Amino acid sequence: MKKPITFLLFMITTICLSQNAERWKQYIKKENETKFEKYYLTSLENAHHNKYKIVKKLDSTFCIVENESLKSNKSLKKILPVNSLWKLPSNFSNHNEDKQYIIATDTIKALISDLKSRNISDIKILNNHLVIIKSDSKKIMDEVIALNSVSSISQESLLPKGESKIVDQNFSINSINKAIVNFPLLTGENQIASVKDDFFDANDIDLLNKHIPSSTQSAVVSSHATAMATIISGLGNSSALGKGVAQKAKIQSSDFLNIYPDEVTTLQGATTQNHSYGTEIENFYGSLANAYDAQLFLNTDLTHCFSSGNNGLQGYKSITGNFKQSKNSIVFGCIDQNEVIMPFSSKGPAYDGRIKPELTAFSSQGTSNSTALATGIITLMKQHYKTINNVSLTNDQTKAILINSAKDLGNTGPDFTYGYGNINADKSLKTISENRIISGNLISGQTNSHTITLPTNAKNLKITLVWNDLPAAINSNISLVNDLDIEVISADNTTFLPWILNPDIPDQPAVRGKDKINNIEQVTVENPASGSYTINVIGSYVSNASQEYSIAYQYELKNQFEWNYPVKNDNFPYDGKTISPFKWNSSFSGISAQLSISYNNGQTWEIIANDINLDNEQFTYTPAEQKFSKAKLKMTIDNTDYVSDSFTISYDLNIRNSLVCDGTTEINWDKPADVASFNIYQLAGDHLEFKEETTNTVYTYTDGKIYTVIPVFDNSEGIKSESTLQYAQNSNCYFELAFAEVYDENNVKINASLFSLFNIKRIELVKIINNDENVISTINNINSKTFTFLDATPIKGSNKYKINIILENNTIVSSLILDTNYLGDNLFFVYPTLLAKNVELNIETQKEGNAIFYLYNISGQNIITSPLLSKNNNINLKNPSSGIYLYKIITSLGEIQTGKIEVF
Repeated sequence: MKKPITFLLFMITTICLSQNAERWKQYIKKENETKFEKYYLTSLENAHHNKYKIVKKLDSTFCIVENESLKSNKSLKKILPVNSLWKLPSNFSNHNEDKQYIIATDTIKALISDLKSRNISDIKILNNHLVIIKSDSKKIMDEVIALNSVSSISQESLLPKGESKIVDQNFSINSINKAIVNFPLLTGENQIASVKDDFFDANDIDLLNKHIPSSTQSAVVSSHATAMATIISGLGNSSALGKGVAQKAKIQSSDFLNIYPDEVTTLQGATTQNHSYGTEIENFYGSLANAYDAQLFLNTDLTHCFSSGNNGLQGYKSITGNFKQSKNSIVFGCIDQNEVIMPFSSKGPAYDGRIKPELTAFSSQGTSNSTALATGIITLMKQHYKTINNVSLTNDQTKAILINSAKDLGNTGPDFTYGYGNINADKSLKTISENRIISGNLISGQTNSHTITLPTNAKNLKITLVWNDLPAAINSNISLVNDLDIEVISADNTTFLPWILNPDIPDQPAVRGKDKINNIEQVTVENPASGSYTINVIGSYVSNASQEYSIAYQYELKNQFEWNYPVKNDNFPYDGKTISPFKWNSSFSGISAQLSISYNNGQTWEIIANDINLDNEQFTYTPAEQKFSKAKLKMTIDNTDYVSDSFTISYDLNIRNSLVCDGTTEINWDKPADVASFNIYQLAGDHLEFKEETTNTVYTYTDGKIYTVIPVFDNSEGIKSESTLQYAQNSNCYFELAFAEVYDENNVKINASLFSLFNIKRIELVKIINNDENVISTINNINSKTFTFLDATPIKGSNKYKINIILENNTIVSSLILDTNYLGDNLFFVYPTLLAKNVELNIETQKEGNAIFYLYNISGQNIITSPLLSKNNNINLKNPSSGIYLYKIITSLGEIQTGKIEVF
């Protein structure tokens, strides 16, 4: 019994004295007899040297290998047979109730046969390698893990949930606005993006003619899915928030209840899929992570974008969903408009210490939105690359470009909060235009060298290496399979290594060193010397024939400045409502600047602020008042002026619906002092078309279509206001408010307020007595939205009225029935006098003052005494018996009123 353990200790000691052998003793098989075994424990070094098939990495030193081709143990060197405990998931625990388990296999038929032989019949087949069963922990331990057909067992949440919905949309934070100006032909045309979610609303005015039918789409339409599709490729018909990144791209939809990867053929040509949902926090490499890595390794043009989750308040390792632990996908967190991480944005590291999330993008509402924004950017990147090179942009190229172009945030270098930083659409597209991409492949032990040349005024050199790695085995403690390393050597022979992080101290800044867990490596040189730089890519270990990789690189030039927001065609505020910081890129060091604004094309300037810190690359400006104007910004640095493009300052006009009645809709909006006229636009097909210009702030239409209003000033248009909706007919028919009240002792006043006076011929007051209706007053000259009628002859008790609006076409629009109680010479009005047991008795008084209400049964017994303290009183009769009751009310002056009520 001691021999295997002794040998294990000896083997471990000879391999690496620093490793703790105790950790893996539980896996060593206790049998003394020698027989053919399928699985063994050995060192990674030994497995690599002998080319054994690794089925699970235990740590950076040890692994489980499979004897897949040899007939006996004798030809296996430095190995120990293992039991089946290694197949269990890291989150396995004892339980008596049945729970869901995912069983992985290489032989599906044999597995199903084996499970049925153990009386497990409730088997759901996911694919050719995975099934779901339900079992208690004892059966898993005693019967299932020992089956030769079982290669691993995992427990994962398969129920997705969305992680935000569209409320904000700001293209300036990720330089999408700048990319639109610099790359006007990139619109997403002929591109298809896939949204794995519920089905989006294909009739939404921002998604008209977007839908690519799919056999995998959900039957459930949700606002979350609609929001994600809108962020990716919305048409912008509804408002600035309805404009997507790739406006001409189409959208394929896939049901996220099938949480495993879709068959590539069902994606209808989409090469980027958005996953803005999560499950539970799951820090292990399960069947989902394995499945997504496998698909991306085999389909190199496909990119999966995952939201990190909204559980960041739980701290590090809070990423939601096992599939997000995959290596070849991209996980996105979210930042606010000041480029600060949102507190709820889930953090890394991945379960094995890898950098997650890889990147961030803007959203103050959730990581769903930031991920959809990134999906739109990637869609433009793929269109751009295909246009230039006539081949598809691969996933590793996509990741390398995005990561290398990102703005570093948080600690210097990557971290587990921001990843490699905030994505920059404009810089990503420029990387493609300028072909700052290197691709290659290598085998184990091979080193590839690539050379780039830097000019004398270069700074901030950044180089990123990415490769699509083979999927690790399910439940592997370390997911990296093929290990590549990068080093950068300068002209003076200085070697620069990539950034690495310590997952055990997750808030510790990155340091430089060799990376043995990530399939992304990044080298930066803040002040590079000029000349040639050699990028060495080293195949430290490659298990398959060869490993493809991609490199992206960039550098800045010293003492450069350019505006990011606002740029040409931008509006301030960006959505007409929300102030967003001015943004710029600057490579100046240790210099402050002066910021100014001009409203007359640079003829005169107003200083906004002195001593601007250029390193912040942003400044929040809140104007003292709302202006509608063209404007320019100027940053003055060392007596040199950097003037922005002309941009627009305008605000949403706050369109209001004032009438939806009798086939007519009337809208109205604000009238800013700077605005001379307004352009009316109407939705025609899938876009807004100019209808007419007006100087009014009221507009009526009868076609039931969707309209919007744009302010006109300085011979140009401002921002489009939020569009109208298709309102339900007669949902807003004139009356804003109408009520009747006793005005004095002998009059009833009827008050009314209207939303609109459109098309009104006259207004009548109708009095209703015993269902007979009589017009008692008429207004013929209507010039105000508020008016009053007086009834000088009210009757005692209830008085009922309604107001009729007679339109020019003689259509009558009536108010609801207006009711008030007139007491006349009575002191009190008691009602109802015939009431059910659970109905309260109401008593109105002529004047406020003290009075007491007494209620007697038919025998004269007092059953309720209640003070009347206000003009309107409600009395609960406390579930009395059916019958006749008498009441008496006595005021503080001795006045008496009597009567009777009947309870049924």
